[in-house]
Parts: sequence; structure tokens; C-alpha cells
Amino acid sequence: MTAPIREAIVLAGPGDAARAVAGVPQLVRTIVALQRAGVERCTVVGAPAPPVDPRIRCAVVATPALEPPADDGLRLVVGAGTVIDAELVRDLTRRARPGAVLEVAGDGAWVRVAPGPLVAAPVARREAPATGTLASASAPAAEVEAALLRALENPRDGYLDRVLHRRLSRPLTRLLLRTPLGPNAVTLLGIAVGLLGGCLVGVPGGMALAAGVACLVLSGVLDCVDGEVARVRLAESRLGHWLDVVGDTLVHVALLSGIAVRLAHAGAVPGRGTLALLGAGVAGAFAVITWSEHTEARRRRLGNVWENRLLDGVLGPLTTRDWYVFPLALALAGRLRWLVPAAAVGAHVFWVVTGVVLLRALWRASPVDGTAFP
Repeated sequence: MTAPIREAIVLAGPGDAARAVAGVPQLVRTIVALQRAGVERCTVVGAPAPPVDPRIRCAVVATPALEPPADDGLRLVVGAGTVIDAELVRDLTRRARPGAVLEVAGDGAWVRVAPGPLVAAPVARREAPATGTLASASAPAAEVEAALLRALENPRDGYLDRVLHRRLSRPLTRLLLRTPLGPNAVTLLGIAVGLLGGCLVGVPGGMALAAGVACLVLSGVLDCVDGEVARVRLAESRLGHWLDVVGDTLVHVALLSGIAVRLAHAGAVPGRGTLALLGAGVAGAFAVITWSEHTEARRRRLGNVWENRLLDGVLGPLTTRDWYVFPLALALAGRLRWLVPAAAVGAHVFWVVTGVVLLRALWRASPVDGTAFP
């Protein structure tokens, strides 16, 4: 395995120091991407001074001209006016080999990994990037932003996010990137719209229900938008994460409350036994999903086996906003009284199936002694 690449060289072209990409200075964006991929030292070539930004924590120096290092240690070299992300850098680091030059390029943008003496040497062959973002900062802003957004796929997205919310969020995110509206403000707006949707679900009548569904969809879209804006602007924060978690919980509670009120209006409040069965099923589902997340690194040793595909690709997404589909579909069909009994049975089926598959994955990934628990 190739040793981690700790040093990078960033070539600054004319205007790179002042150019902004999606609201972030070009050189700052490049250095933060390198930093997030594990680079500890950056040399900026052609800039009068190293950029200063609180997001930059690695060592940065500026030099007027490129002087190839004499040692054979691998360096990452980022071409002038090139927009990158951490995923591209990680991929190049994984593919790099000692003593060899690896360069990816496209539309005037390029990044290479090379031993010190070859950081500026001509290359015989350039490859297209396999993953991540590689774009030219001089391209139209919409193209660069679209490239950055394409690299933000979240493997934990549910089906509803992939099919609906992300398709609607990307155009809205591109619009908001041209405004001063920050990601936390988008989060708060999404929470407010989601709370309104939950309340409307509890109001009798088909129009109120339809309006509630529309608000919940918009809330889901905004929940995607806030993360996209934060990541493209490099504005992630603990406050933003906290708001996201609390907001999701509040919207879930609002929807459940609206459903309970609607059931009461319809005279279909379930009995205590059914509610107790549902509570036990929800607790079991929460426990196995938490266990699956905490043991993810361990079961990843198995690779892309069917157990991991089922856990991460089928069962995991069912714990996201996807569950909204079931109560809202029953409400729109006028069969909301079926919801609690169906959910009680479904929750138990879910945690049993998930638990069995998870145990099998952990057993296969366990040491020779067969111990399935850490």
C-alpha cells in the first residue's frame, strides 16, 4: 500500500487569489480539499502570500516559482485554475505508486501525483478522473457548481431522497448559492415548513391533507438543500449538524402528532395493546439500526457481499424519511385506521430481518474464534 501523501503543490494562475467558486475563494477551496484528504503541507506557487482563512489548518507557504523537490517522495500537484474536491484527491492517493507519475485532466483542469523531481515534467498520458470533482474555475459558474453538486451523492439517502428530493434540491441549491442565505437559515426554513406540514395533516379534509403532504415534500427538499449548500460552500458546522438532527426529530414528531389527531377525528384511535406492540417494534428497529451503524467498519471487511448490500441499500434507507410514504398514502386513500396495526407488525418484521442479516454479516467478519461481538 502506498504511504499517505502529506505534501501538495498548488499552482496559482492569474486571478486565482481573487476568484471565488460557489462563494469560496479558489485557493482556499483547493487547500481545504487537500487538507480534508490528509495533506498536511501546501506550497502555493505564484501567489504573493498564502491565503488566510479559519478553515485552513494545514501548513501553507507561498513561493514565486516552482522548484521541484530533490527527494522521491510523492507530491500532489494541482494545476492553475483547477477546482477539486477531497474525493478526487483520495482516489489519486489510493492509485498512486512510488516513482510513477499519475495525472488526471479534463477541460483545461489537471491534477497529478509525482515524485519530487518529476512534479513539473511532461507526461506521456493523461487519464480522465475516476471519481470526485475536476473542473476549470474559468468555466461558467453554473457548470462548476453542477460538477461540485454531482460529487455530493450521499450513500445514506433513502429512496424518497434519491427519487424525489435530490432531483428537486439541486436546481434550488444552485439558485441559493447565488444568494447570501446560509445553510443554517435553510435548515430553519425546512423545519418550519415541516412543522406546518405535520399540523396540516391533523386538520380534517382532503385539501388540508394535500397541503400537508406538499409541505412535507418541500421540507424534505430543503433538508437536502441545506447540506448541499454547506458542503459546496465548505460551511459545515457542529451547529448545522445539531440543527439538522433536532429539526428532523421535530418534524417527525409533528407528523406523528398530526396523524394521531387525524385518527382521533376519525374515531380510529388504536387500543393500548396495539400501541404497546408498536412501541416495542420501534424500539427493536432503533436498536438494530444503531447496532448496524456502530459495526459498519467491521462488516465492511467482507466487501460488497449481499448482507451489506441488503443492510445499506434496502433496510437502512427505510429508516429515513421514506417512512412518510406509508402513513401519507394510507391517509390519502382514506385507510389511515390501518396504519398503527400495519406499522406494529412491520416494525417487528423489520428488526427481526435486520437483526438476522446483521448477525450473519458480523459472524462472517469475525475472527477465527467465531466471536460475533466486539
